[in-house]
Amino acid sequence: IFHFSNKKTLDTIYNGVNLGKHRKRYILPQSITSLYENHTNNPSKLFQLFNKFGPEIATICTKQDSNQMEPFINSTKLNTCHEQINTSIADRLTKDVIYNFDRDSKHNIEEILDGKLGQGLLDLPRKDQNNRQPNNLFRYNLLRCLRLNIWENSNADLICPLCKQDFDKKGDHLYQCSVIGKKIKTKMHDQWNSSWCEYMNRLMPLIKLADSKAMKEQTCLVKKLRGSRVRPFDSHINLPTISNDGHFRCRLNKIGFDIILCNSDTCPPPSRGGSDAKSNNITTSLIAAEKSKFQRGRATSKARTCLDTGITISGEEIIEDLYNSKMQLIPFAISPLGLFGPTMNRFLYGKTIDSNNIHNINANTFPHARKMANRASSTEVPSNILERANDIWRRQHPNENFGLSYKSPDPLTYYTQQFGRDVCFATGSAGLKAISLLGDGPLIKSSRNNICYDDALNLFTNCTDTNAFRRINEGNAESSQPTTLTHVSTYARSPDNLTP
Repeated sequence: IFHFSNKKTLDTIYNGVNLGKHRKRYILPQSITSLYENHTNNPSKLFQLFNKFGPEIATICTKQDSNQMEPFINSTKLNTCHEQINTSIADRLTKDVIYNFDRDSKHNIEEILDGKLGQGLLDLPRKDQNNRQPNNLFRYNLLRCLRLNIWENSNADLICPLCKQDFDKKGDHLYQCSVIGKKIKTKMHDQWNSSWCEYMNRLMPLIKLADSKAMKEQTCLVKKLRGSRVRPFDSHINLPTISNDGHFRCRLNKIGFDIILCNSDTCPPPSRGGSDAKSNNITTSLIAAEKSKFQRGRATSKARTCLDTGITISGEEIIEDLYNSKMQLIPFAISPLGLFGPTMNRFLYGKTIDSNNIHNINANTFPHARKMANRASSTEVPSNILERANDIWRRQHPNENFGLSYKSPDPLTYYTQQFGRDVCFATGSAGLKAISLLGDGPLIKSSRNNICYDDALNLFTNCTDTNAFRRINEGNAESSQPTTLTHVSTYARSPDNLTP
């Protein structure tokens, strides 16, 4: 503020007083301007500070390496300066955060910085009972959001007692384990799908993209498989066949969404093992998840048969039928911390997709899957719908909050917060369920006796039947005493003995 005030003063001294957009500036008399002559050598403390830090600020605001002070004072607008300073601060903070991340957080930097989990924890109004999380769920989500260790131990490597793969201390493996995934992913998927259908029922009529409610897991969409139970979409909206001036211009008949939950492959389960999998970060995993949805599996041999007609068609042929019927598939890929895949981010937020074939789909093997993926990022499919919703809402309701709270004044803010809420409740609850499936927790990799450390989560989680939890339940679960590490002898339970 100090430097911008001085900049504005010097601009007025040198160029005159700004009287309006279409009026000439009023030049100040010499008696006033002479007081500020030769400000670079002025002994005043005010100008000493300005001359000391001004060049660096001017470099950021003007993006010039030399002779930056003159354009900074005379021609750079204050709004431009504010934007450039904010961008520079954000970049510096991001680099600092990334530099200080633990090694086991380097793979999913993008989803950590995405911030949906943090919004679900902090921005939702607690006046609404549905936004209040149980203590154990809130603390679990808080540890995940801040990337703090859930399992505290002395630099010992951990392994999962179920799949015997490497186990990180931040809880990422809870969503990677193939054994745990069979127990938690279906419910997590259904919760996300139900929430998305609810959001579409209010959002799509607002932007005039659809007039009817969203359909969930509808059959008979594939012509050749009419009467079968094949459901190509988790949910979809029907676009109006006859549109008026207020409708969103789109030539498609339906837009369908297929939710897929994915994670980074830093500690891959046996089903996705291999050295290549370990190098995949979260962005690569999201793109791979979208690719699998466009291809409906990994090979054309994956086929479906209609019991009534006896017709068998492959996944590629199903995509062909949808494409020719002007039904657009949008894979809804979601990471454990709430980062969406590039196709869904384009649809919601208008984020550009870098490549025409970002999914690297083979045009010879999957020609229609590639066409479907290319159309998903083309102008034929709506994009940036939340910004459009913002414009319409502000024009129709200039003095009303969309989310009935000052914290969610417009649709974009509201729905981003709701996505954060889903991360907390759907994904977070699945994480607690996964912890209960671990029994006494992860095992120390190098220990022959399978000794396991108690974790920080034991102080507030009551969903497992372990010695540590029983001791906590006997005492005060909300104790303010600092966490101490205790050794509990344990043996891994067999996956066959796990109760759902």
